[in-house]
Amino acid sequence: MMTDKNQGYKTGELLVKEGLICDEDVSTALAIQEKRAASVSLNKKRYLGMILCDLNLITPIDNYVVLHKHNKLISLSTALVQKQVVTLDQMQSIEAQSLREDLPLISLLMKGNTVSLQTLQQVLFDLFHIPFRSISDFIFNEKDRPLLGKVIDRQASKEGGIIPLVLKDNTILFGVTAPENLLLIHELNRQFPQYRFKALFIPFSGFTWFHDIVYNGQTIEHPPKAPAADKEIQPDLSLLMAYKARVSDPEVQWLAVQNLYSQYETLRTLLGHFQKGDRQKAFSRFIQDAHDRIVQTGGIGLVEFSFKKQGRDVVIMATPKE
Repeated sequence: MMTDKNQGYKTGELLVKEGLICDEDVSTALAIQEKRAASVSLNKKRYLGMILCDLNLITPIDNYVVLHKHNKLISLSTALVQKQVVTLDQMQSIEAQSLREDLPLISLLMKGNTVSLQTLQQVLFDLFHIPFRSISDFIFNEKDRPLLGKVIDRQASKEGGIIPLVLKDNTILFGVTAPENLLLIHELNRQFPQYRFKALFIPFSGFTWFHDIVYNGQTIEHPPKAPAADKEIQPDLSLLMAYKARVSDPEVQWLAVQNLYSQYETLRTLLGHFQKGDRQKAFSRFIQDAHDRIVQTGGIGLVEFSFKKQGRDVVIMATPKE
């Protein structure tokens, strides 16, 4: 979670040191980071770890654990103060309340409407590459209870602030109420390497409601009524949706296609979809095919690729340019 080129190198070196990536991966991510920084349409910096997550080279949990181990994390509190979303005095007061009431910082920020949910969701994703979602989006499958209870029991779940939400194939999706909860998910993943573990930030009120469903077998049709701001989270997608890439030769301009893919997966994640394996090769083929079709029908070599939101999904638009 570093911002400038030198810090990016340090983050990359740590991930290489931990055996998660190689030097070539760092060079690729740095090239994307530098190109993004130079783009007029992308004035928002992207942390190196997040780019590596986009490339499916590491997971957000890997990134968090390594940076935590080496004391290189940027905390949510620090980020909100640096972005001037809250003052230092406000944050210190909220942190003290969090300790006093034993409640997650994220939930207190929501409860007091100190930070808008759009801002909070965006900052969390920028820092940790993990979306924030309402718990009401999930339906628990009763058949999964025995297996999930073996992965993490009731007490460990409650104390650790993590709750299994969905089991699909060999992937378990956990809800977490605070970033530090990711350390427990990492430890569980070491104990159960046969599963892939993913995470979402969820409100504390949703955590307690879903905990009763998973471990007490309670059947509740709807979660308890939450504050109006907690009902629906609409991430600000305007910057990502405005992204465009002009391509005259997809094979030569592989970096532009790679950046486009990175933005595409980020948009899908924010809209509630989860990446299934490495789709970058398939995406590159799609771009090549779309480019070839336009060239063959119109004889124009330059094609502009952009995004269009359709419901809760995003599609790629290809437009010929002079």
